[in-house]
Amino acid sequence: MNVFLKKTTWAAALTTALFLTACGKEAAVAQDKPAVAAATPTAAPAEAAKTFTADDFKTDGITLVEGTDYQKIANPQPVQVAGKSEVLEFFWYGCPHCYRVEPAVQAWKKTLPADVNFIRAPANWGKPMDEHQKIYYTLNALKKNDEIDSKVFSALNVDGLGLAKPELISEFMVKNGIDKAAWDSAYSSFAVNTEVAKANALFKAYGLQGVPNFIVNGKYVVGGETARTLQIVNKLLEQDRGGKK
Repeated sequence: MNVFLKKTTWAAALTTALFLTACGKEAAVAQDKPAVAAATPTAAPAEAAKTFTADDFKTDGITLVEGTDYQKIANPQPVQVAGKSEVLEFFWYGCPHCYRVEPAVQAWKKTLPADVNFIRAPANWGKPMDEHQKIYYTLNALKKNDEIDSKVFSALNVDGLGLAKPELISEFMVKNGIDKAAWDSAYSSFAVNTEVAKANALFKAYGLQGVPNFIVNGKYVVGGETARTLQIVNKLLEQDRGGKK
């Protein structure tokens, strides 16, 4: 599995621990089967069993080490909302590491100050991830992410559903209370396809080839699947506010 930025000389310097906490191309290729969840967790999702509080994301006493805790982006990108700090998470519903960190992400985002813009972008390097991208942006268009995202994560990582074809996805959504006509219309809409294209362009611009990855202010990338990952993100936000690198 690979993580962080490709086509850069420092990528080889990542530690083994970080290297093993991301999904790369192999997972997506293996999961391109409608009825098989090839990206099921290889171990119990310990983080998923925990209830997180703001204390889990405090940065007291944390000292960051570049190359271990985070990497600088080779080609920094502008933030999407001027005047705000930004955290951009690249993820995939079918990634077991994304699944494990998801409960922490959901708790952490509730602790963010008003001047931090949190954005999610589903990654894609092959089928069926293109369909899973459309799931995310269709839910977003219907304002259903908060209600359904966790169910999609579970469907792929626990229940053995590949959700690799539009008709299977539509059936799944109807079973979870979404109107079929509304879903099918949004799923094939120009707006959803436009958001997918934007996500793909961003993933390419950052040179990423793995998930989960958190981009801080377009300049730093943090990978991992625990609450400490988000402590590192918070520390980078703090350092950037103070003008530190």
